[in-house]
Amino acid sequence: MLEKDPDPRENRVIFIFIDGLGIGSCDPRVNPLAAFQPRILRLYQDALGPFPFQGQCLVTDAQLNVAGTPQSATGQTTLLTGVNAAAYLGHHLPGFPNRTLKELIAQHSLFRRLKQKGMQMTFANAYTPQFFEKRHRWSSVTTVMCETARVRLCRLDDLLAERSVFMDFTNQLLLERGHHVPLRTPQQAARILLDLSKEYHLCLYEYFLTDLTGHRGDLEEAVRLLEQLDVFLFEILKGVDLETTSVIISSDHGNIEKMDQKQHTTNPVGTLLWGPIQEEAYQISGAFALTGVTPMIESVLSASLHQYDDVRRRTG
Repeated sequence: MLEKDPDPRENRVIFIFIDGLGIGSCDPRVNPLAAFQPRILRLYQDALGPFPFQGQCLVTDAQLNVAGTPQSATGQTTLLTGVNAAAYLGHHLPGFPNRTLKELIAQHSLFRRLKQKGMQMTFANAYTPQFFEKRHRWSSVTTVMCETARVRLCRLDDLLAERSVFMDFTNQLLLERGHHVPLRTPQQAARILLDLSKEYHLCLYEYFLTDLTGHRGDLEEAVRLLEQLDVFLFEILKGVDLETTSVIISSDHGNIEKMDQKQHTTNPVGTLLWGPIQEEAYQISGAFALTGVTPMIESVLSASLHQYDDVRRRTG
């Protein structure tokens, strides 16, 4: 099916994947989210929310009925395919997807599923020149998804043209590595992502500094990072049209919410929802798991696409 530009009346989705962010305790000595007053990331075991802009949270199982601690390769594959990758392998897999998971992603990824329906999507993260010059053996789940679905990878030229955002949305890490890019505030980065999202049915952004910081175990660093991330998320929700655009925030496993250790946790993660996608959530009964995220996104976009295709046929 040929891809088409989104109709202004069709639903869009902004999907923000935050690596390694579980639902933790209200203890500020352990959970950096309890050390300040987040406006968006109000993820606590004792009391979830309230979430501004009439948002809601689905407590989401990341363990997937597989023994052991959830890991990145299987968690992210599950999140972005709707298939229980840990059960498929028989265990949780850390790091990057192996050949079996790559084949699973190639067949069932969210990007592939939407592209088969004629929708347009973008992965908003910019890649450095070094990524293209020295391709490593291992690729992330999002990279494999883009390449197998033939979705273009953004470069620093896109970032400079304000058509992409780095995984550190402030660009501080790029500057430290010697790249000539502007330093951006969370507000500026949020505006760029919002503008970009208007051109696609689905705009995906991946933030994985949370997982890296969780592994380092520095609580003060974690607080600073999450304060900045919370501002970025708030600005996106403040600027988005929630009548036509859904915002979904989710994670693959816990980590940074428990800084008295440097490993992943078995905590559930939060799947935060705003906009039309909340109608999908109202139909969920019982427990919710990582396997439910991709079908939910596909459903809300497909429903809108079919609705306006019917309108076009009737009006000629």
